[in-house]
Amino acid sequence: MDTLKISIKRILCAAVVAALSILSFAGFASASDEGRAAKIVKETCENCHRFSGPPKSKFTLDAPDMMWSGVKYQRDWALRWLEGKEEALYPNGYRWDSKKKDSKHPALSSSDAKAVADYMEKNFRDPRVQKNALDLSRFTEMEAGFGADIYKKYSCIGCHQIMEDGKKVGGPISVTLYSAGKRYTADWLYRFAANPQDFTPHSGEYLADLSALGARYIVGYLMTLGIDGYKYYEPWKSEYFQKADPERGAAVYKTYCAQCHGFKGEGDGPGAAGLDPKPAVHAKMPLSEMPEDYLYNVVYHGGKSVGKSPSMPDWGLTFPPQDFADLIKYLRVTFKGQ
Repeated sequence: MDTLKISIKRILCAAVVAALSILSFAGFASASDEGRAAKIVKETCENCHRFSGPPKSKFTLDAPDMMWSGVKYQRDWALRWLEGKEEALYPNGYRWDSKKKDSKHPALSSSDAKAVADYMEKNFRDPRVQKNALDLSRFTEMEAGFGADIYKKYSCIGCHQIMEDGKKVGGPISVTLYSAGKRYTADWLYRFAANPQDFTPHSGEYLADLSALGARYIVGYLMTLGIDGYKYYEPWKSEYFQKADPERGAAVYKTYCAQCHGFKGEGDGPGAAGLDPKPAVHAKMPLSEMPEDYLYNVVYHGGKSVGKSPSMPDWGLTFPPQDFADLIKYLRVTFKGQ
């Protein structure tokens, strides 16, 4: 029995020593990787990129600043880029004002690329870029359409290329954006959109008069680019619609809709007198047959979003999600047309 106890004790001690050895080796490997990455950044990357200091105009630089690279790029894309598996980002070179073309970016081995990506993610972070500042888990296809409109309205297409019908469109002045959804983090794009001059001052970057909602639309739109089969959120398939209650919806209709459409949907609410075109007469419309997504969008985003009267407000920021589901349930079970 004593011999058995001694054997078990020896086995346990050997296991502990082995585990500690593995942990020590892992720590050594990690430290070794970080040191190797720091050397690559110092001896190779810093030949073109800056990794510290205040932002400067691109017209004084040889390549983009990288002091915020740890929060700007998605890891998978960063690895492919470092390994030389991604195309050039600037069709006419980073400095479009110069005839000198960008040299081919150095390609690292897979292990070196991983070490550098880890090193950047750990050491080059920007406190202005807030984690989870933009939640796109409920980003809809309609919102992406608004973002596309803003992209063109504010002339982003004048400098950046996107894909339309399989063709590159837009001015090849700045970085391409047709694969932005695979390249950037939404948090960095959201902060950049707030004021591009914070990152590239006096570089031709345009400062748009964007609301927080507008920034959501355009950043969300950019994050769909290059993503095949992007999965948009469909509110009408959510848990809120599964437990929708038309009686609760009736209260929502009375509070918000009746002021124009009337309590019985006759289009005779007190607000109707001063409107042209007049509010829709729900009592004569087969709302029960209209798709839930159409009804959701017209209520959430307003009449103008579906080509109807701009006098119909967008209630998206007013109602909580359950109220939308309840209201649409009420519309569908109440108004069946003639």
